[in-house]
Amino acid sequence: MTETRKVNVLNKFDIGGNNRFVLIAGPCAIESEEMTLQVAAELKNICYELGIHLIFKSSFDKANRTSVKAPRGVGMERGLQILQRVKTELDLPIITDVHETWQCAMVAQVADMLQIPAFLSRQTDLLVAAAKTGKIVNVKKGQFMAPWDMKNVIDKLRDSGNENILLCERGTSFGYNNLVVDMTGLVEMRSYGFPVVFDATHAVQKPGGQGTSTGGNREMVPYLMRAALAVGVDAIFAEVHPDPDHAFSDGPNQIHLSKIREILEQAIMIDNITKGIQNQESEIKNINAKIPNTKRETRNIKLFLTDVDGVLTDAGMYYSENGDELKKFNTHDGMGLQLIRQHGIKTGIITSENTKMVIRRFKKLNLDYLYQGKREGGKLASVKEICEKEGISLAEVAYIGDDINCLELLSNVGFAACPANALDAIKNIPGIIQMNKKGGEGCVREFIELILRPLNS
Repeated sequence: MTETRKVNVLNKFDIGGNNRFVLIAGPCAIESEEMTLQVAAELKNICYELGIHLIFKSSFDKANRTSVKAPRGVGMERGLQILQRVKTELDLPIITDVHETWQCAMVAQVADMLQIPAFLSRQTDLLVAAAKTGKIVNVKKGQFMAPWDMKNVIDKLRDSGNENILLCERGTSFGYNNLVVDMTGLVEMRSYGFPVVFDATHAVQKPGGQGTSTGGNREMVPYLMRAALAVGVDAIFAEVHPDPDHAFSDGPNQIHLSKIREILEQAIMIDNITKGIQNQESEIKNINAKIPNTKRETRNIKLFLTDVDGVLTDAGMYYSENGDELKKFNTHDGMGLQLIRQHGIKTGIITSENTKMVIRRFKKLNLDYLYQGKREGGKLASVKEICEKEGISLAEVAYIGDDINCLELLSNVGFAACPANALDAIKNIPGIIQMNKKGGEGCVREFIELILRPLNS
């Protein structure tokens, strides 16, 4: 099998070079902030457990809808704001579509990769504008193009000074309202030396097949995905949605979020055989080695940290007649923080919000650390900074959080917990301990008592 060059993603991992396939996935269109973050968090959790690198994809505008009346998304400004949240809070690389030359520079301020839609894959000005951002450019082969036509696409990008190129296959028109995938075309495109992506969900589309919308057959996605991996592709593109039948676009060919884990598990087995990976465990051990053993002895904990909204509080937003924001804290949690400090364990608050009220609470409890507001690298970066000051590792940190902006941190500390009413994506983090109490009802005190139990014995 031909080995392609490696395209590096944010100095975190490579696409190509006979490595494990990378997953590019997310809902077809950004429909809402809540749904986008939910899917991103769940996909990250699944990929983390399976040892697959994930790049999150969703489109702020579906500019090629069949009907002029079809919903297109939330627009570029709002869409980029939502994608920035996914990038910052979940620490995921981002890819999204660009349709016009003027969009490239603006989108590149958020996205780590730019995607050229299949219908626009011959548009020279768009390719040049995307290339000049310096970002990785993923070009979908037009349904009307032969695999060898992509050599001209490569030349346009390289002549514009960009070598970070991915070629994507999404099927070829075969009569009316139908696509087929020529697996030999994947081999042809890989022969040019750049990584090849297989778009498993658009490949089962039936463009315009429902009259005013596109049809599809999602049941065929796993079969085509496995066939492409048997050929040796470098990445899989898949659109994933919690309720595809009610999606804005491409519903008939999007994968149910509840089904993606099983499909990926099968995909890994095929990838192992094709690329000579001895077994799944050896491939993912470097990734899973980073997952801390949350069942370790609590005697090792040297730093206790907590989120605010939904943990120290009930997540309610209260306002006075003057419009001042109020928060309700639980006194039992406050006493718990004092008790754990008496055992020589440093304490602190890590929150994405920035309010004077939290500062007052921090000062009243006389805690050691307070990090407020969104920071580059998210909460995990803040805690790494504290660990460096204290001369400790993440394995010696205990943290309790409830929402997706806590996911990255909870997945990396030595002892992780969440309130009883935390989001499902948080409850599903491997090894996390779920408290019996909800946020604002003493869950922090409950977690602290769990830590102190062996210390008092």
